[in-house]
Amino acid sequence: MSAVPMDQGLGAGTPPPAHHPSASPEHPDAALAAQLLARGFPWMRFPARMERAFQQHGAAQRLRHLLVSGALSLLVFNGFLVADWLVAPDVLQEAVKVRLGLFTPLFLLVLGFAALCFQWVIRQLPMWFIEGIVLMSSLCAAAAVAYILSITQSDGRVFYHAGFLVVLAYSNVVQRQRFWYAMASSAAVMAMHLWCAHYIAAPEPRLLPPLMTVLLATAFFTLVANYALERDERRQFLLSLRRRHLLQELDGVHAQLQRISRVDGLTGVFNRHHAQETLEHAWRRAAHDGSTMAVILVDVDHFKKYNDHHGHQAGDLCLQQVAQALSQSLRRPTDLVARYGGEEFIALLPQADAAQATQAAERMRQAVEQLGLAHGASDTAPVVTVSVGVAMSKATPTRDSAALVEAADQALYHAKHRGRNRVATQHLG
Repeated sequence: MSAVPMDQGLGAGTPPPAHHPSASPEHPDAALAAQLLARGFPWMRFPARMERAFQQHGAAQRLRHLLVSGALSLLVFNGFLVADWLVAPDVLQEAVKVRLGLFTPLFLLVLGFAALCFQWVIRQLPMWFIEGIVLMSSLCAAAAVAYILSITQSDGRVFYHAGFLVVLAYSNVVQRQRFWYAMASSAAVMAMHLWCAHYIAAPEPRLLPPLMTVLLATAFFTLVANYALERDERRQFLLSLRRRHLLQELDGVHAQLQRISRVDGLTGVFNRHHAQETLEHAWRRAAHDGSTMAVILVDVDHFKKYNDHHGHQAGDLCLQQVAQALSQSLRRPTDLVARYGGEEFIALLPQADAAQATQAAERMRQAVEQLGLAHGASDTAPVVTVSVGVAMSKATPTRDSAALVEAADQALYHAKHRGRNRVATQHLG
């Protein structure tokens, strides 16, 4: 009968084999994370599988950030109407149409849809698509600046080029576009600035080179900041991934050590410590439910003589085969077999009545006898046999489980006294 682990230490038959913790290979994701942390990722891209995990890991948080920063960018975008009024008053009406009449409704529609259908967007839309929308919003803001520059005749329009600085700073640092999207956005904004400087006459052309220098410096420093922010975010993802797998591995090692500490090293069945803990727990539960409990003690007949006659190596093999036979004799998932000491074994049968316990004990006796292990020094039979003591009791809060084990031990004594290779029972009432 195969082992079926139960809650709170209950189990059946032989526990599952415990593998040595160090034999478990490192998780491939954890190994890849360690490699990336060691060698770096200067191109801001992971291998395909890791990149997908990175995008999925931070998708919800990323979308929330984009929604908040998008709402703020809309306020800033419309706040530029003040600059339109001060720098390009001759096209203020056109600026209002562009900002409030065209782009604002479009931005509100996108932001509203993403906010109301947040979970759908996370599940259905790839992050590259969302990042692309953010990129387009930056280009729209820059395009608004370029459009107003192209139609105004104001003497101060040269200063309107500063609007490109705001777009760069906001999209690269506040909205924190992914680095390569930020590169594309910055290149497009610079191209719009160059187009405006080349094709749109300015009353003060000598101011354009300093403005170009400032714009280039802004693009460079904001891209450096953007790169550092994304690098740190990716590094934190790798560290959290490695930490998570390390904790899982430690949990697995802990579970393995727990199993090892409860398993008898020779026979592979549970040990006495686990049997005693299980008995106490099962007894308390039975006392609470008012149900019965049975304990079976099994002793290999003339085992010392077996060791002396066949050798200790054969004795160890004998105990292993006996333990397996006893475990396979149990039929209920809550029953448990453990090595109790030396050549003695214990079986716990929660909620078993007298008939069930006696039948299980007889199956165990017969299973060992049917192994046919030759015993050249036995006074009982030519093969290895066992004596079995069975004790049953209704569990009560006033009675100790130790009394049940003692009763099973007395029954085992009677089985031995009556000639061995037999079952003796005792009922405590």
